[in-house]
Amino acid sequence: MLPVTLSEFKKAIQRLEEAIDQEKNDFIRDSVIQRFEFSVELGWKTAKKIMGTSTSAPKDVVREMAQNKYIKDVNKCLTAIDMRNRSSYTYREDIAEKVYNFAISFLPELKYLESQLNKK
Repeated sequence: MLPVTLSEFKKAIQRLEEAIDQEKNDFIRDSVIQRFEFSVELGWKTAKKIMGTSTSAPKDVVREMAQNKYIKDVNKCLTAIDMRNRSSYTYREDIAEKVYNFAISFLPELKYLESQLNKK
């Protein structure tokens, strides 16, 4: 059976993909952003738990994820942390559009992470 956080992470990715697959409007864009935030958060926290990492700093966990080959593109994953933070603490249309577009491009990385974590 999958650990609770890994199954939650997998579900978050599925929900993100469902939102991405919808025709874009303001509501869908905001849904994609929210689901992206959940997915990024659950991703690094699930990896932290599986790796047994003691740090709680997301970017340090991402670097360790790269060392353990859980992710392909460390820079894109670090950018995801920044995008998640930017969208959580600020709401501006231009930022929302950037985060929405980034979330779409980041979905394959999230899926890859989930597949790697699932192997552990």
